[in-house]
Amino acid sequence: MTLHRFIFSLLLSSCLLGCVTPYQPEVKSIPRAVVVEGLITDQPGPYTVNLTYTSDYTNVALNLRVSGAQVAIVDDQGRRQALRELGSGSGVYQTPADYRGQAGRTYRLEFTTGDGKRYQSKPELLKAAPKIDSIYAEYSESPIAGTLAFDKGFNIYIDTRDPATTGDYYRWRWTHYEPISICAIRQVPNSNPGIEYSYPCCSECWDIVRCYGNACINVASDALINGRAISRQLVLRAPYESTSRYYVEIEQQSMTREAYNFWSRVDKLTNSNGSIFDAAPAGIQGNIVCVSNPDEPVYGFFGASGSSLVPYTLNRGGISSPPNIRPTPPPFPPGPPPPCAVCEDSQYRTPTKPRWWVY
Repeated sequence: MTLHRFIFSLLLSSCLLGCVTPYQPEVKSIPRAVVVEGLITDQPGPYTVNLTYTSDYTNVALNLRVSGAQVAIVDDQGRRQALRELGSGSGVYQTPADYRGQAGRTYRLEFTTGDGKRYQSKPELLKAAPKIDSIYAEYSESPIAGTLAFDKGFNIYIDTRDPATTGDYYRWRWTHYEPISICAIRQVPNSNPGIEYSYPCCSECWDIVRCYGNACINVASDALINGRAISRQLVLRAPYESTSRYYVEIEQQSMTREAYNFWSRVDKLTNSNGSIFDAAPAGIQGNIVCVSNPDEPVYGFFGASGSSLVPYTLNRGGISSPPNIRPTPPPFPPGPPPPCAVCEDSQYRTPTKPRWWVY
């Protein structure tokens, strides 16, 4: 789930919970507002900024992308780095690959939408992150209620140490790269209706799976552990769907207090039970303002984080229980070899070998 969907679900919840007497409205409308999601780190780029609108979620208006904006990241020395939109109408903006944040510098985001409105984030200090000391995994399985299936997987933990300084904040994220040999699933022309077949990749290819939803709001403060070890910090649960190796890059980010407070609020609100005692979603506004109209609400956050990024390869063999194998379409039927499918280069798939790939 993207930040945009978090914001929309929370705003919609506030509309629905704001009424004491039940009634059936004709249309539930959300005022249009900009949602920003972006981050710069001291790891190699490129960095991505997503711009969307909350919009009016009815069957009339579903165009949520902020396209054609002029977007730039500006540091405390006044140096500007322009971002380009990836494709037409995507609302996704990216820096050049050789642009990189530096610890000790502050950064802010500036952008102007097609209608001339100007927006700007508050400056964020990029503070170096402590290194990850160790990564390890533990297998577990448990029955899934109401079924005969089992939840099988590996909990992956990290150990690190908090610096002696006070006021340190952390966020943990991960990216999994899965090598694939099938790059497309299509119905063969003139074949039986409804039958799909697998098309092999033309080259080496990897699916990219990033942390999502609440799994990406994994934050902590050093308020209670200042200067001490952080042990058994759960970062992700890797699925047991194969006995092949599982490659993941684990990232430990430093955060500013403002970023920590923002993501903590988002986490609390998305995990609330919907009672009248829950916090109001209005608190999710982040560090972005509309310079052209300061009274206009703007949601989301542009952050700057130091990053400790470590690769980890999990050996999923040696487990006595069989894996939960995912079903796949059958291979192409016998006959002349099918045409191969190109490995799409996108946010979710890449023909480029991962940075630390060794097998």
